[in-house]
Amino acid sequence: MHPVVRTCALAAALLGGICWVTHLFVDVATLGWAGAVLLGLALALLGSGLSRLPAVAAVAALGAVGLGWSLLELVRDLGESRTVDAVVGALATLAVAAAVLLPGSAPQQPPDRGRAHRQDSSSRGNHRA
Repeated sequence: MHPVVRTCALAAALLGGICWVTHLFVDVATLGWAGAVLLGLALALLGSGLSRLPAVAAVAALGAVGLGWSLLELVRDLGESRTVDAVVGALATLAVAAAVLLPGSAPQQPPDRGRAHRQDSSSRGNHRA
């Protein structure tokens, strides 16, 4: 996954989680919708990072959002909607904190292979005998 996409996904998940936790204490419907949109965006970005092919990445993004939404609706049947949203928002915020703070979770930069194989034409020796 590209580091910029990962950063955007983590930022969206963090802000969405904060919106849903805040929505538990402040009765403003905009916080609930904003949190849902931001968490859906985070799921879509993380899902799209599963493939390099654009068509497969789009399907994976839609699938991740659909799976997250269906699981949320399943859990909402267990309790009051705003409380469940706050717990999911807190879990999303903790997941972002774990992704940022844990040492093994940093994205690995691929090696720059092009620079290692390039040589200036003047530095190449004549291999003729």
